Amino acid sequence: MKNSQTLFYLDDDDEDLDFFKEIAEDLGHTVRGFSEGRIMLLVLETERQKPDMIFLDIHMPILNGQEILEIIKKSDTLKKIPIVMVSGAYPKKLVKHFSDLGVDYMMKKHHVHDYRESLREILDTHFRKSRAAS
Repeated sequence: MKNSQTLFYLDDDDEDLDFFKEIAEDLGHTVRGFSEGRIMLLVLETERQKPDMIFLDIHMPILNGQEILEIIKKSDTLKKIPIVMVSGAYPKKLVKHFSDLGVDYMMKKHHVHDYRESLREILDTHFRKSRAAS
């Protein structure tokens, strides 16, 4: 497993997309940002190289993060990709729901240091799990 990971990030807010991309790239990762779920799903289905991890904004127009999660989890070729749900809110019921599905949850933070630390923690945890499994 490599230290640098390819991350897909879905968010309909361009500022949030740019913020995530800047921080993740600063941490040494490659980010492909998407503002529409159907386009990200098309890329996931058609491109041979899959991301190491997918980050989904929960509140999206047309296809929301929950709906996209369900589509990914039903796909034999995509269901093993780790997914992190992202939201500006942190309701305990929702966090538990995603945890029960085996999905991580990350709160959007607007302070660079806090966001960087949350992202680093999730990526480090995923990296350790991946190394242990191989």
